[in-house]
Amino acid sequence: MTKLTKLLLSIPSIVGIVYLLTFWSIDFFKWITNNVIGFEFQAPIVNGLILIQIAYLIYRLWNYKNIDKDKKTMWTVMLVIFNCVASLIFIWKKDSEFEQLNKNTVHNNV
Repeated sequence: MTKLTKLLLSIPSIVGIVYLLTFWSIDFFKWITNNVIGFEFQAPIVNGLILIQIAYLIYRLWNYKNIDKDKKTMWTVMLVIFNCVASLIFIWKKDSEFEQLNKNTVHNNV
């Protein structure tokens, strides 16, 4: 995965983390939006970005042919449940590890 792709895929997670922080403090929430109308427009946009990111990362994960199914299942669950943090770890660390593991593994056709 190129650096540009990694950066673009990281945007939804960063936006999601900032969006989650808005619920931590009322003052920060007011900085994002001064009324509920703006909040109603923000939620579908943030959720849509995150769903697109999850779909692409899971698609990419399951396209690796030589990776153990248990690892794929574990990372799928982590990407769905702990998306904001797990997707950043997957994008910047695990994807390159899985690429190398996928290239280095050779199956015997017996």
